[in-house]
Parts: sequence; structure tokens; C-alpha cells
Amino acid sequence: MSQVPSLEDFERHLQQPWQLCWDEGEGVTITLVEAYEGVAMTARYRCYSAIFAQPEGLQLPQHCYRLRSPEGGEWEAMLTPIGPDEEGDRHLLQALFHVKRPKAAEPLL
Repeated sequence: MSQVPSLEDFERHLQQPWQLCWDEGEGVTITLVEAYEGVAMTARYRCYSAIFAQPEGLQLPQHCYRLRSPEGGEWEAMLTPIGPDEEGDRHLLQALFHVKRPKAAEPLL
């Protein structure tokens, strides 16, 4: 399990089912509906967000969940409720990430 999924991890799996788990054995299937670049704190960081739709009738609280991609990658992530989708049928959860950019390789002389 890597520490933080990348924006590219999310972009590869838009509109696909992900597993959201908490406690032992409890979980639900959610759908990744949006992934986008945000505004970072400084140029040394990268900011991005992933938004998931919960099943109709479900409204989970802010919590640190285990998030599993369709490929089986698994991460711990804080997800926060941000309201219903545009149709008002499903509630959305957002994960927001600020991560250090990898250092640029020094040119070979």
C-alpha cells in the first residue's frame, strides 16, 4: 500500500467503482466522478482532488477510510462530505491531497 495515490491514479479510473472500507470488513462501493488539479501551497507542492459519489440513500461522515482502486491499489485517505451531486440523488465525498513534487534530476555534465 503506497502512502498517497497520484492524480494519474485517479484519472485512470474515472467513472469506475472503488471500494471504501472502514473498521473490519465494513465497506461500500463508491464511484469516482471527478479528479482534478488544484492550487498548491507553493511550487514545491502539487495539489489535487478526487470526488466520489456514494450509493443513493447513503451519507457517510468525514472519516479516514481505506480506499481501494479498481486495480486493487489501496490507500488510507481522509474523505469529507461536500453535498449532493447535481441531480441531488447521491451524496459526494472529496479527498484532497497536497504532496511534495519530486525533485528534478540534476543534469549530467
